[in-house]
Amino acid sequence: MLLIIATLLTILTKGNSVSPILELMDKNRKNYENRVKALEESHENEIRRSESVRTTFNETIREIERQHSESDSSLNREKRKRIKEIVENFHQDPRSLSETLEREFGFKNVE
Repeated sequence: MLLIIATLLTILTKGNSVSPILELMDKNRKNYENRVKALEESHENEIRRSESVRTTFNETIREIERQHSESDSSLNREKRKRIKEIVENFHQDPRSLSETLEREFGFKNVE
């Protein structure tokens, strides 16, 4: 498509002002490619963060369920939802995550 446009411009202008237009088109293409690359990297980072949060959540749930099973009780949906919120909020800060889980559910050393 770009080649067709460039060819038409060359024919119509007899090559006099095509070079600046081609340079502008090339600059726009490179800018577009850079934006696409940045979006792809951002998407990859978000996927990694999401997977990390999910892993931490699953590990936390397993540990809490283990401790709960020792006292013959199980987690209900509301508690699971609250735990998920806590993990998402404190995912980057394991110490705060442990402290918050301990404060809300009475469990220690959950990491």
